[in-house]
Amino acid sequence: MSSRLAQKTAAREARLAAEARTRRQLERQRRSWRLIGVVLASVALVTLAVIVSGGNGQSRSAATGGQVQGAALSNALFAGIPQRGTVIGRPDAPVRLVEFADLQCPYCDEYAVHVLPALVQDYVRTGRVQMRFENLAFIGPDSVRAGRVAAAAAQQNRLWNFVDLLYLNQGQENTGYITGSYLRRLLEAIPGLDVPTALSASRTAAAGAALTLANQVAAQDGVSGTPTFLIGKTSGPLHQYQPSSLTPAPFIAAINHALAGAG
Repeated sequence: MSSRLAQKTAAREARLAAEARTRRQLERQRRSWRLIGVVLASVALVTLAVIVSGGNGQSRSAATGGQVQGAALSNALFAGIPQRGTVIGRPDAPVRLVEFADLQCPYCDEYAVHVLPALVQDYVRTGRVQMRFENLAFIGPDSVRAGRVAAAAAQQNRLWNFVDLLYLNQGQENTGYITGSYLRRLLEAIPGLDVPTALSASRTAAAGAALTLANQVAAQDGVSGTPTFLIGKTSGPLHQYQPSSLTPAPFIAAINHALAGAG
């Protein structure tokens, strides 16, 4: 090998080695950021949820047969907050937010990842807002299959845990990824939930009736797509709300406005 060629080869190898060192350094930084995020408050929860979700639903391992992602964060988010069927939050919370969603809907997933943690931490946990989830299973058979299990989780007051984990592990819609084993893995990641009872309940007429009722409620409220939101005083009429973006800021503004009116 000529000295000129040897120099070029050495230079290339040095550049590749430097790039590898940079990649390793960045990965170490990312790991540190994730560890820090676990112990931070609501803003960090939102950021870390984005990292866990992968952003596009394609890399979430539970949807492809692997482990459930985000279980520790999700469980911490809802720990200690009262749930009653489809409702989470204190019964005497002055404001209610209703979400109409399909468990396969990618925009509902975006809301769950980017917005929900901040609202739960800052408004639901503090007793100012209660939330209700209306499950519209219309995208396809996977929506119905997941919706029936969600209804069964609601019977054990764990619906919000299940829905959140499903969004954190959402796959591509109508690809058949919502299998029995996938649903079981999600249920097994929820503390305090009786998995065999939930799976049995998901096959009952009551689980199907819950989906039918949600669609009836949506029709009565003029809901035609997902996600759609209603907001207002818990003791008064609710009004349909369409946020300008699926980010916390417009929801916070709308909730604060409702809270001011509920005072």
